[in-house]
Amino acid sequence: MAWLQTSDAGKTAFAINRLRRFHHVQPPAMSAGSSNMNTQLSEQCKPRLYRLKFETPPDSVAFVLADSREAAWRIGKTVMAVLHGVGIQTVSLHEILSLQELVRVGVSEDEDMRIFELAVADGKVEQWTHAPYFLTDDTTLLGKWAELRADLAADVARTAMRRAK
Repeated sequence: MAWLQTSDAGKTAFAINRLRRFHHVQPPAMSAGSSNMNTQLSEQCKPRLYRLKFETPPDSVAFVLADSREAAWRIGKTVMAVLHGVGIQTVSLHEILSLQELVRVGVSEDEDMRIFELAVADGKVEQWTHAPYFLTDDTTLLGKWAELRADLAADVARTAMRRAK
């Protein structure tokens, strides 16, 4: 099983490089969650994807492929305990939701992006997942994450360019 946690420094560098590269070109109009890119989650990923939200370690989110909610719970608790060097009893899960449940409650135009929504208000995403753990090597899931980060970086760049005018 592979795992990856995104870093703030990497996201910041990506946004800065994107801004430098496109500062003189008007980017296409798009908002986070409705990208011009079109990564689709794989058929292997869709029925087995779960998002886990942890109370301990604080504010942690992980994505895992598992055959059931219970299996996702076991994998998540075990891996997080090992990664943080703590006993499994100290890892506390707050929420485990399947892709289907996340799609049902989400609002993004791109249904696959709904897995990354943490807070929604008035039909708009108020908070996206930040620095999640990917307890899988599914390239389509990682691609979807990269697509979201590119959308959000483009939004930051457009905002900066508007302010600079």
